Parts: sequence; structure tokens; C-alpha cells
Amino acid sequence: METAEVDALRALPAPTSKGFSREDGRFVHTEKADVGRTVSSCKVSEHPEQDLYTVVETRDSGVDDPAAIEKLLIAFTRAVEGSAACG
Repeated sequence: METAEVDALRALPAPTSKGFSREDGRFVHTEKADVGRTVSSCKVSEHPEQDLYTVVETRDSGVDDPAAIEKLLIAFTRAVEGSAACG
């Protein structure tokens, strides 16, 4: 996992060691938060040197469906990649 992904996960509340990583760390899941890194061609004009990330945060500890959260994260990240946000 790259330093930026680690930093992004550290900024979120209480990540744990339970989770998964898909596509060589592009999508990372923990019990409380998920981070997706957009494709390298997805850049924001104000900061073209930075990668764009998506975050899905689970605040309710009763939500325990990692497969559904993974689908949500991947779909959301890909939607951002196809949007105007990915200039």
C-alpha cells in the first residue's frame, strides 16, 4: 500500500486490522472506513500532481456487510472517474 493510502486510512476513525484490499491496494476496506484511489488519469485541475481518492465511512458498528460496502466503494470510485470531478 502506498503512503498516501496509509495516510488516508489514518485520517479516518479507528481503522482496525480486519478488512480487505483489492486491485493491489487501490480499494481498501476496514471495519469503519473504505478508501478508493481513482485511476492515475483522474486529476483535479487545482492539484494535478495529487491522486484523487474516494472515502466511504461506516459510522454504525451494526453495519457488517463487507461485500456490500466493497461494491458501494468500487461503484462510487468508478462513478467519480467518469464524472466532471475527474478532469
